[in-house]
Amino acid sequence: MASTEMTIIAPPEQYVLPATKYCPNSEMPVLIYRNVLPHPRSEKTVQEWIEKNGWFRAGIVWPAVYRRHFHPNVHECYAILSGSSEVLMGVGKLDDATTPDSKASSQLGLLLTLREGDVIVHPAGTGHSNVSDEGRYRYLSFFPEGSPKWISENGDKLLEDHGDMWEQIKNVPMPQDPVTGGEGHLTRAWKGGSGND
Repeated sequence: MASTEMTIIAPPEQYVLPATKYCPNSEMPVLIYRNVLPHPRSEKTVQEWIEKNGWFRAGIVWPAVYRRHFHPNVHECYAILSGSSEVLMGVGKLDDATTPDSKASSQLGLLLTLREGDVIVHPAGTGHSNVSDEGRYRYLSFFPEGSPKWISENGDKLLEDHGDMWEQIKNVPMPQDPVTGGEGHLTRAWKGGSGND
């Protein structure tokens, strides 16, 4: 059984990302739980551990994805199986985004490092992409139970021309916490945001 089942899970890091011209992001914060995945850490144990909390795996064991994108119709969770990656959160394809070498604070987006054992949850509408990876970076992707087929947007359309996207994001239901199950830290962090109960 997973070693974290009897352990109190520390609250996640939280990052609220403002909307840009091309990426809606969310009023609810991105959540990062550090080094919480169970031991022994394998594709099977991690999948079972997340799925018992009402989130279901989507697709393959993923490598880094360098394309900026977001999902307006679903929340998403990544469980990092191996390696590490610098990820850029909160921007679309046409946004002037920060880079690892940026000096200007006016550039958009937030750079974060994800490592083996971490879990990140991004609310619907939040831009995400990898910008570097090492150590055979691999992760599993999960969506909440009952989610529709995810829609991927690249952030190459002005949001002001797509007002319906805001409504779509607002109507994505509040999920269980993928790490603790039930309401957990996620519900407390996301209450008052754009997600519905």
